[in-house]
Amino acid sequence: MLEVRKTEATPESFQRAQKIKRTALNTVIIAVLSIALAVVVRFATLSDENVADAVLRGDPVLQIVILSLIIGIILSTLIAYTFYVKRDADRSVTAKLVPVLAVAVFITFLLAFIFGTTVSLYVSPLALCSLLVATLIDKRVGIVTNILLTQTFFLTYILVYGSESAVDSSAALVTSMVASIFLIMFLDKAHNRLKFTAVGLAVGVCTAALPMLINFLVDENATSQILMSGLWSFVSIVLSVALFMIILPFLEYLFRLNTPFRLAELCSLENPLLKRLAKEAPGTFNHSMVVGNLAELCADAIGENTQLAKVCAYYHDVGKMKNALYFIENQKGYNPHDDVIPEVSVAMIVSHVTEGYQMIKRERLPDEVADCALQHHGTTPVNYFLYKAQNFTEDNLDKKEYSYPGPKPRTKIAAIIMIADTVEAASRALSEKINSPAAFREMVHGMIKQKADLDQFTECPITYKDLDVIEDTLVQAIPSMYHARIQYNNNPKQDKDA
Repeated sequence: MLEVRKTEATPESFQRAQKIKRTALNTVIIAVLSIALAVVVRFATLSDENVADAVLRGDPVLQIVILSLIIGIILSTLIAYTFYVKRDADRSVTAKLVPVLAVAVFITFLLAFIFGTTVSLYVSPLALCSLLVATLIDKRVGIVTNILLTQTFFLTYILVYGSESAVDSSAALVTSMVASIFLIMFLDKAHNRLKFTAVGLAVGVCTAALPMLINFLVDENATSQILMSGLWSFVSIVLSVALFMIILPFLEYLFRLNTPFRLAELCSLENPLLKRLAKEAPGTFNHSMVVGNLAELCADAIGENTQLAKVCAYYHDVGKMKNALYFIENQKGYNPHDDVIPEVSVAMIVSHVTEGYQMIKRERLPDEVADCALQHHGTTPVNYFLYKAQNFTEDNLDKKEYSYPGPKPRTKIAAIIMIADTVEAASRALSEKINSPAAFREMVHGMIKQKADLDQFTECPITYKDLDVIEDTLVQAIPSMYHARIQYNNNPKQDKDA
C-alpha cells in the first residue's frame, strides 16, 4: 500500500495561493462588471425595437464584446492605480478594494444612464461614484475614478446616441469633473452629513455656470437651452450628494469600512455597544473614555487619524462586558480572582480581546476597530498571575500560557492604544507619581520601553521618533487629567481659619 504523506503548506506558499485566489476573483469581478455595463449601454438603444428579436439575430453580440473590452481596459487601469495608491494598506483593506469599486461604478453607471436617457444628459449623477470611492477608499482614487468614469460614460453615450450629443456630452463632462473635485476637496471640511449637503448645494450653484457658458458659445440665442443646462447641472450635483448620503451607510455596513461620517456616529455615547459597556462595566467605560482622549492626542501628535484612534480606544475593551467583575476597575470590594486558580484568572483576563473582537464584528463596526480590540495587548504576559502561579510550583512555567494570544499591533493606531491603555491604568494605580514630573516621565518611559523590549512594535510601522512623541504627549496630558484637588474640611470655621 502506498503511503500518503501530508505536507504542511509553508506561510510563503499559503500567501502565494491566497494572492492567486484574490487575483482570479478580481479578474472575474472586472469581467462580469464590464459585460454588465456593456449590456446596459447596448440595450439602451433598443427601446424602440423588439429586444428578443435583436438578441436572436445576434446583432448586439459583437458590439457588447467590443464595449466590454473597452470598459474592461478602463476598469483594469483604475484598479491597477488603486492598488498602487493603497500598496501599503493592510491585507484586510486591499481585499475589499475591487468589490467596493465594482459596486460604486455599477450603481453610478446604471443611475447615470437611467437619468441621462429619461430626463437630461446633464442630470446624470456621475459625481456619486467619485464621492463613494473618495470616502470609502482614497481621495486620489476618487479623483481618478471621476476622470475615467465620466469619460467612459460620455464616450459610450455618444456611441449610443450619435455625435449630435457631443456638445451636451462635453459640457456635462467638464461640469461633472469640476464639481466632483471640489466635493472631494471638501469631504474633510464637512464633519457631518448635514454640512456636506450644504457644501453640495454651494458647489452645485457655482458649477452650474460651466454648461451655461459652453452652450452660450455654441449658440448665444438658445436662451432656453442655456438656462436648462445650468438648472439640470445643479440638479445633477444635488442628486449625486443625495444619493451619496443614502447609499454610503449601506456600503459602510456591507464592507465594514470607516468613513469620517461613520466614525463621528461611533463616537456618540448613544451607540448601543457603548451604552451596554456603561451599564455592564462602568469602570471599564470610564477607562475607555480617558484612553480615547489620550489616543486622540497621541494620534494628532504623530499625524495619524485622530477620529479613528478615538473610536478604537472607546471600543478596545468592550470584551470585558462578558466577565466584568474579573477586572479591577469594575470591582466593588469582592475580587473573584481570590476564589480561582491563576490559570482560570489568566483565561478570564486574556479572553476579553477575542470577545471584544467578536462583539465588534457582530455589530459590523469597521475592521480597524475590531483589529485594535484584538491587538491592543499584543502577546504580552499577564505578569501578576504568572508570578502567582510560579509561587505554587518549582517547575518553570510556559510564559505563553500566561500571555495574550495576539497578534501584535499592526498599525500605529493599535500601538497608540496599547501604550495609552497601559499608561492610563498605571497612572490611576500609581497616582502619587503624577505629582512628580521626573518620576512620572520615568514611569511612562519604562512602560513604553518594556513593550518595545517584548518586541510588541515589530509588526507595525511605528518609529522610535513616534514613541518619543507619544511619551511626551502622555507626560503632558495625564497630569492635567488627574491633577491634585484642594482638600476641604467639614467644619466651615476650620476652613476659614485655615
